[in-house]
Amino acid sequence: MVNQREEAAKGSTVKKNTGRSVVLALTLLFVLAAVFVSTGLVVYTAWHHDLENGPFALAFAALSARAVLSWVLWRSSDHPVSSSAGQQDLESRKSADEPTR
Repeated sequence: MVNQREEAAKGSTVKKNTGRSVVLALTLLFVLAAVFVSTGLVVYTAWHHDLENGPFALAFAALSARAVLSWVLWRSSDHPVSSSAGQQDLESRKSADEPTR
């Protein structure tokens, strides 16, 4: 009976991991598409000396780069933090939140 519960729990974990992997892959494709389009816009506006649309292209490129960084951080959050590091982080937050006397 215990083995059936363990198998059921393991199956649901595999489904969660598969779903998360699919979401990560789709998000990566979307982010990479944004980066390539923004790079193309920057090159196009520079090539044609289009000063009116240049700031838009640069802003879009900056936002695309930020999206890549966010994706990397989101992906790295998939790995659990060790308990000792989590405890140290919790203690540092507590000390920062406490008022100084």
